[in-house]
Amino acid sequence: MHQHTKLCWILAVPQGKSKIFLISCVCFIFGIIIASFLPVKYLTNNIQWFIGMIACVVLLVLCWNTKNKNSNKNQASKIHEAWPLFLFLFLVFFGIWRCAIAMPTETPDKIWHYNGQKIVIHGNICKELDIRKNNQQLTICVNKINDSNFNVTGKVLAITNLYPIYNYNEKIKAVCDLEAPQKFKDFAYDKYLARYDIYSVCYYPEIRQETPNQYTKNRQNLKSVFYQNIFSFKNKLHELINFGLTEPEASLASAITLGYKKNIPDDLRAKFAQTGLSHIMAISGMHISILVAVIFGFLINIGLRRKVAFWFVILFLFCYIILIGLPASAMRAGLMGFLVLFAIYSGRFSKPINLLIFTAAFLLLINPKLLLNDIGFQLSFLAVLGIIWFYPVFNNLITKNLLKDLNPKGGLIKTLITLISVTLSAQILILPIIAYNFSQISLISPISNLLILWILPFLMIAILIALILGLILPSFAFLFFFPAGILLKYVIIIVNYLAQIPYSYIEVNYLWHGWLMLYCFFVFLLLWKLNSKVVQE
Repeated sequence: MHQHTKLCWILAVPQGKSKIFLISCVCFIFGIIIASFLPVKYLTNNIQWFIGMIACVVLLVLCWNTKNKNSNKNQASKIHEAWPLFLFLFLVFFGIWRCAIAMPTETPDKIWHYNGQKIVIHGNICKELDIRKNNQQLTICVNKINDSNFNVTGKVLAITNLYPIYNYNEKIKAVCDLEAPQKFKDFAYDKYLARYDIYSVCYYPEIRQETPNQYTKNRQNLKSVFYQNIFSFKNKLHELINFGLTEPEASLASAITLGYKKNIPDDLRAKFAQTGLSHIMAISGMHISILVAVIFGFLINIGLRRKVAFWFVILFLFCYIILIGLPASAMRAGLMGFLVLFAIYSGRFSKPINLLIFTAAFLLLINPKLLLNDIGFQLSFLAVLGIIWFYPVFNNLITKNLLKDLNPKGGLIKTLITLISVTLSAQILILPIIAYNFSQISLISPISNLLILWILPFLMIAILIALILGLILPSFAFLFFFPAGILLKYVIIIVNYLAQIPYSYIEVNYLWHGWLMLYCFFVFLLLWKLNSKVVQE
C-alpha cells in the first residue's frame, strides 16, 4: 500500500455513517473550543474563517466528483478515501466561524455602541423578571433610543428597585447611564451576561411604564401571550408556596420546583455548596437527570411495566418544564434528562452518547457562548456524560460484588443501588469544574447526596400535589403543604448537620490546569479498567 493511501486510512474515519456523524459533531465542537480561547481580535475578522470553510467545500466537491469519474480509478479511490478529512476540517472551520459571527459588532444600530453615554431607551421587558432581596433585574429588548425613528436593537439589563413591580412584555421608557458589564472579584460578569447577548447594563434608571397603542397590541404574537400566561401562573404558584410554608422551607421549595433560588438565605446556600447539594436548588441537567433516573427506578421496582414507567416519567418531565416557564436552562436540562432516561430505559449506553454529543453540538450551533461562559451547560453535559459512562459499570459492580451475597430483589434495595450508582456517576466528571469555578470541593458529597436524593422524588410529588390542591382551596394551603414541609425540614436538618462536620469540604484557592488534565487521565484510565473488569466477568 502506498504511503499516501496508508495516511488516508490512518486519518480517515472508519466505515459507518453513525461514526462519521459522531466525529463530525465532535469536530464542530472542537472548532468552538478553539475559537473560545482565541483572542477576540482574531475572531472579529471572521472572513478568514469563512474562506477556510469555502476552501474545504471546494476540496469536498472535488473529492466527490473524482469518485464518480471512470478514468484513473486508482487515483480517484485514493482521493475519495480522504474526503472525511476535508469534511472534518470544514466543520472545525465552521465551528470557529460560527463563534466569530456570534461576537458583537460595534455598529450604531446596536445598543452596546452607546455604552458610556446617558440615553433614553424604548423597549419592552422580554424575559421573566428576576426579583431578588433588594432589587429586581429587568431584561429590556430595545426598539429605539432618544425618541428618534432610528431603529436600535439589543438587550439591556436594568437593575432597579423592588417597586413598582413590572410585567413580562410590558412596554417601558428608561433613562439610562449605559455601561459595559465589568468583572468583579473572581466572577466574569461580562461573560456571564454575554451568553444571553447582553453587553449593556444600567443601574437604577428612571423608568416609565408606557401604554401600548392599538398597533402594538395587535403585534403581540402567540409566543408573548403564551409566556405572559405561563409567568403569571408561575408567580401564582410561588405566592401559594409562600403562603403554605414558612421560611426557609418556602424558599427551598420554590428553588427546587420553580427555579426561584434568589431568596434562599446566604448561610443556607453556603451549606448546600459545602455539602455538594447545590445542584438540587437549580434546574440543571444533573438535577433533572438524577431525578428522572430515581423516579424511573422507583416505578420499575414497585412493579410498573418498563414502558409505562418510561412514558410516565416523560409526561412528568414535559409538564414540569412547562410549569417552570420553559427557560432555556430548563429545556436544556430536560433534554439532558431525557437522554439519561432513554439510556436506562433501553439498556444501550452507546446510542445516548451519540445523542448527547449531537445535542451539545446543536446547542452550541444556536449559542456558541455556552461552551466557555455557561457553567450550567458544562455541569449538565459532564454530569449526563458521567451517568452514561459510569452508571452501568457502578451498578454492575455494586450488584455483583458488594451485594452478591445479599442477592437484592426488593424494590427499596434496588432503588438504593440505582441512587448510589447515578450519584457517583454524575459527580465523577463535574468535580474539576466545581473545584475550578467555585474554589471548593465537598468531601462529604457522596454521603449527603445519598441521604437527600432518595427523598427528592417524594418531595417534588408532595409539593406538586399541594400546589394542585392549593389552587382549588387556597385557604387550606398550609394543610396541603404539611407533608412537604416535613420533608423540607429533613433536608435542612441534614444539610445543617453535615456542614458542621470538620473537613466536610476543602477550599481550593488555586487549581493548576495540569492537575485537571491529570485528573481526566485517571478518570479515563479508571473507566477503561472498570469496563475491562465487567467484560471479563
